[in-house]
Amino acid sequence: MCAKLFTPNLLRFSKRVAGNAIETDDIVQECFEVLWKNREKVEIKSAKSYLFSVAHKKIIDSFRADSRFENYDDASPELISTPDQTDTQQLVQLAINQIAPIYKELITLRDLECYSYKEIEEITHLTEAQVKVYLFRARKAIKEKILQLEIV
Repeated sequence: MCAKLFTPNLLRFSKRVAGNAIETDDIVQECFEVLWKNREKVEIKSAKSYLFSVAHKKIIDSFRADSRFENYDDASPELISTPDQTDTQQLVQLAINQIAPIYKELITLRDLECYSYKEIEEITHLTEAQVKVYLFRARKAIKEKILQLEIV
């Protein structure tokens, strides 16, 4: 039941933040594996935030392993394009792909997945104040990236 309920959201979140479809599937599978191993400790009502917390940690570990965590500006951004996507959407997606991983993750959770500040706090283990500050910085960084991209 839990897998059917949370898999689409976890896949979408992981894909947006990690940007790699193969890596995304592995991350989601590992999340459910960790949940299964800790099934005695995790209450059913907190399973969703637990899964997203595990995904958060796996994505950060992945960035560190690929050394993209320190050099996010040097990473080649993926531009995910679909036929119905406008130039503005592509520009925003390109800008999001060029910001720091933590900013990208918070933007995904808050603005794209519509999680509350409290839920994001539980997932990322940041304080609510930190979440708000990082989201402000993330939005500012996206705006600056879009302005840079429009000039080019």
